Formats: sequence, structure tokens, C-alpha cells
Amino acid sequence: MLKKANTTTLNHFKKANLLLHSPFPLRISIGLLAITLLMPLSAVRADIVDIGVLNLRNTEADKAFWAKTAQWLSKEIPNHQFVIKSMGPECLTHAINKQQLDFAITNPSQIVALEKTDDVHPIATLQTRYETRPYSHFGAALITRADRSDLKRLSDLKGQSVMAVSPSEFGGYQMIWRELQLAGIAPKKDFFNLLFTNGSQEAIIRAIINEEADIGIIRSGLIESLLDQNQLPANQIKVIHPQHTGPYPLLHSSILYPEWSMIRLAHTDIALARQVSRTLQAMPKSTAPGTYNPHYGWTRAEDFTTVHGLLRALKLPPYEPSKQISLKAILQEHGLAVGLIVVLILMLSAFSARMSRINRKLAVSQSELAKHRDNLEKEVADRTVELSQVNQALEQDIEAREKVEDTLRRSRAALQGVYEISVDTRLPQSEKLLRLIQLARRHFRMDAAFLYKLPDGPHPALSLCVSDGDIPEESKLKQCLESHLPEFKSQAILQFSDTPCAGQVITFTVQVNGQPHCVLVFVGQNIAQWQLAEVDEELLRLITQWIGSSIERQDIETEHDKYRTQLGKVTRLFTVGEMASGLAHEINQPLTAATNYISGSLRRLDDSQPSHLKTGLTRSLESLDRATNIIRRLREFVQTGARRQEAFQLNATLKRVLSLLDSEAKQHTVTLIPPSLQGDVCVVGDPVQIEQVLLNLIRNAIDACEENGCVSVDIHPQTDTARILVSDTGPGIPEKDLPHVFDAFHSSKSDGMGLGLAICRSIVEAHYGQLHVCNTHEGAQFMFELPLCEAGKARKNTSEENA
Repeated sequence: MLKKANTTTLNHFKKANLLLHSPFPLRISIGLLAITLLMPLSAVRADIVDIGVLNLRNTEADKAFWAKTAQWLSKEIPNHQFVIKSMGPECLTHAINKQQLDFAITNPSQIVALEKTDDVHPIATLQTRYETRPYSHFGAALITRADRSDLKRLSDLKGQSVMAVSPSEFGGYQMIWRELQLAGIAPKKDFFNLLFTNGSQEAIIRAIINEEADIGIIRSGLIESLLDQNQLPANQIKVIHPQHTGPYPLLHSSILYPEWSMIRLAHTDIALARQVSRTLQAMPKSTAPGTYNPHYGWTRAEDFTTVHGLLRALKLPPYEPSKQISLKAILQEHGLAVGLIVVLILMLSAFSARMSRINRKLAVSQSELAKHRDNLEKEVADRTVELSQVNQALEQDIEAREKVEDTLRRSRAALQGVYEISVDTRLPQSEKLLRLIQLARRHFRMDAAFLYKLPDGPHPALSLCVSDGDIPEESKLKQCLESHLPEFKSQAILQFSDTPCAGQVITFTVQVNGQPHCVLVFVGQNIAQWQLAEVDEELLRLITQWIGSSIERQDIETEHDKYRTQLGKVTRLFTVGEMASGLAHEINQPLTAATNYISGSLRRLDDSQPSHLKTGLTRSLESLDRATNIIRRLREFVQTGARRQEAFQLNATLKRVLSLLDSEAKQHTVTLIPPSLQGDVCVVGDPVQIEQVLLNLIRNAIDACEENGCVSVDIHPQTDTARILVSDTGPGIPEKDLPHVFDAFHSSKSDGMGLGLAICRSIVEAHYGQLHVCNTHEGAQFMFELPLCEAGKARKNTSEENA
């Protein structure tokens, strides 16, 4: 190109010399014109230096870097204008062969090929930067999706779909081909599919993420570049067979090779090439932001020995083997194809021989074909009808399956509801029963549900236990059910069709202790067409079994309360028997006093002194009232009945108990110490049962004390409860007996029944409390709590609602 510019300038000077031999006026005119034309030519006298660059790397960033390189060379090397042209592989080779370029920038494989044929020499190598360090080598990476845990080594690539840009791509496929060759893998034979996009490597990454291929081949640095530009989501791509080459930080699966380089062509001036090399190495390094920069700058030319080794191993230009065309070689290389061609020729010959005979039979075949066509049309029509019937059957089967799936889904939700209701310890049995019936009514899509108690006696009258929903005439429903009482003895699901329940009622009998006890009734408008699936029948049986179990549990609890009440009466009678001597002495005193007062009053009748008579009779009446009160309190203590919940004064109850035990304490020389708390303490409970608890605890404390001992009773009001403490100065309870003091029939007394403390604990627990015992430094101490009036009323209301 420099020679072309010099030739053009010389032609201009030759034309100017011819003007000197022209006539003078003409010479002046033409001379002025020549000066005008030559003035701009002298201003742009710079030599043009053409640089060709392989357009495999032709992004906007590449174009900007090539332009920056050309501008720097033009600026630093005087009288030279550097122009960089982007060319394809064939165009670049052609331009080099025709000496149309002075320099070229290309990949290492093409540089090695040109070294063998065109005597080219690298003068500078491209530099990249990662973080703060520059690098002039690169490699190739095998990538796949991060979730492909089955792909880790090169041996895992067999049978996979692999994607690359091109088979001639050095910075990708050829580098990995060399690694596969070393691992004994042949890409064309061992891969399931080998795809070439002939496009950008970014398209390969997108194809891997979208699972269009299993494995991709890209150059090192591309992953870091995309991550740096936020164009690749993190943790979606991983590298197979990763290599760790010295300080090289970029992800790669192959050994490293020199980066792209600028080469001097054979006809380029050596002095200019040296000046270009020094200028490129002095070119300012890029300061672009980001972690990875593929256009950092230029450095000295790298050694291409590793590139020669790769091309030699893969037998690629300029190391491809020479081929001598011969028949033997053709047969060795294309023997299968030649054999197929020979067989095809023989088959064509045989086919030509048979064509004449086939043509003769063609007419006959056409007529037969027409008959077959008619038969085929008929078969197609019949088959179409059969397929239509099959499709209809499939639609019915799908509809039936959808119904079954809907039933199973609803039944699963209902079973979950039954489980949640059953295990909810916060709900009483009555609330659980109501919620189960509501759940069943909603599940079976009924208007109303009722639970009736079957009659026990001869009168056929049902009693309503639980109801959910509403119907216009429940009384008629009850009459209808009472007319079918004998049928409720079975556990079958019954549907009635007689008036007034025609097609409206479904029943299921609830068994308790193996006997019919209740009947569960569902009422609905569309129940005449109602049918239960097998899973619905099992769900209904489960609900009725739970109802029966709940009723059995309530009966057991009722029997337990009855037994506890009777047992309390027995212990009270036993306590009265033990207190008999003390009570006899206590009653005997007022009766003796009354007798004395009456006798004195009779004597004073003779003395005619009314005032003395009135005093004696009054005192007699007081003594008799005292005896009556003692007997009344004893009778109230002994009597039994249903547990009551009422507000009463704890102080007054405690005073009555202390008064009742005063004589017994004196017999044992034990001092009873009343509570130090002044004022009334209002609690909620059964006063008779609480009096029994206090009586038992204080009597046990009296028995435990030795002579001149003390028994104290304290009341401590808390936030919601009143705490009662009964303490004695006895020897305490042995440690081995502490865990068993509240066990039934466990007693430390030789004549004790072992029921007193067990009943006390049962009574306290029935009042929502706990009875505790412990040893103190003075003796034993029993403690329990009762709800105060406000808190007790709240508990009472809750208990009544649950009941």
C-alpha cells in the first residue's frame, strides 16, 4: 500500500512537468490549476498502513478497541495513517496472499498456519485484565447447568449433546478437542450430538440455561464478563474438568494458549514493524470499570510452541497429512460407500429388468387397488364409529375418575377436620360432638343434621340431643323416625320414602356398649338421588363410632362422679364415727346445762320469782339450740348430693370446722391456730365438700402432732385464687411415703382406711385446683387453692357452657 501511494504522487509530478512546455497563457492557467490541485494533496501526504483483523471477535467493544489501537498508532508514528479492517477468515487470507495488508490481527491457529506459508512474525500480543492483574493467555471452558450433578469429569461427556461455535474455532472447540483426545474421547463418535451455531458464544450459554444442549464450549473469560455485566444469573453455570494453571484466575478446562496477536507480513518494512511493536506495548492500558476487561492493552509477542503442539496433535493446518489419491486409498477410506454404490447399480439393473413385467401387472393392480380402496373406506368408516364409541367411553371414565378424585379430596379434608376436633383438648365433649355433626352435614351437603336418643322404655319417644341446621317441621320428622324405631337396631344406612319424609331422610344408628343408643339423621332437599361412596360410608361410620365412644366416656365419668360422691359419704360417716366420743361430750355439756337450768327453774316456781325463772329458761333454750346446731352441722356434713357451685365465705366455713374439732384437739392437747387474715374471703365451690377437705386435713394434722403440738391454718389471697395452708408440728411424712400419700387405700395409721386424702385430692381437682404436700422444718404442710368469686364465676360459666 505504501508503494501505491508513492506511484500516485509521481504521476502528479509528471503531469505538472508537461505544463512547462505549453504556451505561456495556457501554462499560466494550467499552472494555477495544478497548484490548486496539489495544495490539498500535500496536506494529506501521510502513508496509509492497512491492518486486517479477523472478524470472529467483532463486538462493539472489539470495534472500539481496534479503533483505539489505530488512533494510537496514527498519533504516535508520524506520517502514517493506520486503518484497521474487519475481515472474514477467507478474505483475510486472500488479502495477505495478495499483499493488500501491511499487518494482521488474528488468532493463534491462523498465525501458526501463516508462519508456515507466508513467513509472518508476531510483534505484539493482546492483553486482558481480571481484577488487578493482566494476562496474555487464554483457554477454553466446558460448561453445563449448575444442577447437572452427573457431569463432573471428561468421561461423563460421553452420550451428551455438545454445542460449540465452529469446528475451526481455536478459542473453543479446538482447545477442548485436544483435551478430549488426551482423555481418549472422540467427539464425533462418543457424543450423542455435536452442534455448531456459527454465531456468538453468548448464544451457547443461553442454550445451556434453556436446556437446548447438555454441554457448551466457550473461551475463558466469557463467564466472568457476563457476570460482571449482570447478564448471567449467578450459580446457574458450572465448569466441567476445571483446571488450575498458576495464578490464572479465569475458569477454564484446557491448558492456556497465547492470546490474539498482531503479525508483520513478509513484505512489510521491518523498521516500521519494530516501531509499531514498541508503540503498541507503550499504548496506555484500559481503565474501563468492572472486574474483567478483555481489551486491557498490548504486550510483547508470546511464544506459540503450545499452539504448534495442539495443531500437530489434531492434524490441523499446517500439519494436516498429505493424501495421495489411489483406488486402494479410496477403497480403504470410502469402502462402504463404494460398496453401496455398486449394490445400488446392481439393484437399478434388476429394477429396470422388472419394470416391464410390473407395467403389465399394473392394470390388474389398479383394478384391485380400486376394490381395496372401497374396502378401506368402509373399514375407515367402521373404525371411526368404533373410535367415537371408545372416546365416549373414555370421557365417561374421565368424568367418573374426576368424581372419585373430588370425593377423595373432600373426604381427606373431612378426616383432617375430624382429627383436629378430636385432639383439641380445649374443647369439651359436647362442643366436639356438635362440631363433628356440623362437619358431617357440610361434607355430605345436607340441609340439617340431628342426633336423637333412642327410647329406653316401652314408650317410643325420641329425645333430641344435638341439632345443626333447620328444617320447617322438625316435629313431623320426629314422628316419622319414631314409626321406624325397630329398623334402627341394625347398623345399615337407611333412607325413608314414606310420608312425610319421602326421599328426604338418611339415618345411621350409633352403638354404645354394643347396643343401639342414638340415631344420626341427615335431612336434605335432593337426598332422593343421594348415594354414598365407599369412602363416605367409612367416614360416616368413623363419626358415629366417635359419637358412641364419647357417650361411653361421659357415662364412665358420670359413674365416677357417683362413686366419688358415695365414697365421700362413707369417709364422712367414718369420720363421724371417729368423732363420736368428742361429739358426745360436746353435746352432753349443753344438754346437762339445759337440764340443770330447767330443774332450777322448777324449784324457783315455788319461790314465785319470775325473773330467775325467765333467766333459767332462756339459758336452757340456748343450751338446747347449741346442741341442735351441733347435730345439724353433723347432719350437713354426713349428707350427700350433687356437687354445687356457689359463692361462700371461706372464713366462716373454716370457723365451723375448727369449732367442730375443738374438743378433739383438746383431747390430744393440740392447739388450733386460726388464720391471721382479718376480713372475709369469698370463694366459689361446694361448701360441704370444701368443709370435708378442711376437716380431713386438720384432723390428720391433729393426729400427727404430739402432746402440746400446734396445728395452724392460713389463708393467702392471690390474684385469682385463695391459697389455704394446713401446717402441723408433727414429725412430718417419711420421704418414701410422700409420692403415695394421695393413693387410695394407702394409710400410715393402723386403723385408717387410706381414703381420706385420696378423696380430698379428688374434691380439690374437681374445683380446678391441685392438692400439694411437703415437709417443713416443723412438720408437714398441705396446700390447695380455690377460685375467688370473680374468677370462680368465670370458670363456673365456662363449665356450664361446656356442659
